[in-house]
Parts: sequence; structure tokens; C-alpha cells
Amino acid sequence: MKRHVYLSYIHSDAMNFKHKILDRFKGRKYKISEEGYDVKNTTIEPNEETLTQLAKNVSHQDVTVVLISRNILESKWIAFEVEASLDTTKIFSRKNTPKGVIGVVIPDKGNDYSYMMKKNSKGVWLADKSKLPTIISANMHNEKVLQNKNNVNYDSFISVYRWEDFVRDYDNCINIAYEKANSHHEDYNITL
Repeated sequence: MKRHVYLSYIHSDAMNFKHKILDRFKGRKYKISEEGYDVKNTTIEPNEETLTQLAKNVSHQDVTVVLISRNILESKWIAFEVEASLDTTKIFSRKNTPKGVIGVVIPDKGNDYSYMMKKNSKGVWLADKSKLPTIISANMHNEKVLQNKNNVNYDSFISVYRWEDFVRDYDNCINIAYEKANSHHEDYNITL
């Protein structure tokens, strides 16, 4: 089944990657992060109206995909979008399950991921949690009962993939995030 996807990203850093997703994976319903809320526009502060609209946009999607770039810590809006994905009860006053969330590290020039990821001794790529927004890093490696150690698909509520791994297995990554959110979210310590 084709899931509906919300794309969260810093426009100046990841616009090309957004277009690659939209061009390569057609036939899905996408909502896109608001361009007015880029890191270059630091004067915009969230208000109740913009946060309500953001929550509505996210609530109609199944999975949020965060395109992680070098400047991700400079964006306030990515954290708001992830928070809206994890918990919409503040806005809608009803209990909803969280949306699936995926982090996708986009490469620097030369297909370089070293600004954000390193390979461990088993050859598994791991994101440096200190370089990610707190709401993302707090929801990595957060299984209540450790069952899936080093399984990037299941050891974290928010799984983080390299771009090339994500696009190679797009539907599977999206479906796993959806499944975790809808059937297994209680297996994770989800932090807002």
C-alpha cells in the first residue's frame, strides 16, 4: 500500500533531494514543509495558528520523512514538525497514535556522510545523535525491551538511514515506520 508522506527539510539544503523523492516515487500523496520556515528566516516564531495548521498537515499523513542535512540544528521548524508527528493530542484534544518518522541523511559532495554518520565495527551506519535535534535523538535506540539491537529498522522509533539506503528500499522503510507507529508504538519510549 502506498503511504501518505510528509516531507520535512531545510529548503536551502535539501530542495534537490525533495525533488528526487517526488520524481522517483510518484503516485503517493505528499505534504511538504512550509518554505517560509527555513533556517534563513529566523524572525518567524511559531504561534498557535501556525502550529495548528502544521499539526493538521501532519495528521493527514502516515509517515514523516526528515531530510537531514549539515545545518539541521539551525532549524526550529523540523523539531516542530517531528513533534507534531509524534503527538497531535495537544492540538486536537483527542488521543491519536503517533505518525511514523524516518530520518534520511543526505550526502555532502562526493557522497560523503561523515558529517553525520559513521560505520561501527559491524559495518552498520549510525547517526551521531549529538548532531541531531533532541526530539530525533531522544527517539533513537529507545525500545522499552531491547529486542532489535543494531537493527536500523526496529531498534529505534525514529530510524535514520543514509540517502542511498533509503531510496533503494523506500517502500519498505516507509511501511516499517507506519507499522511501528500504528501497531508497535507502545514498544518504544517516545519522547516529545
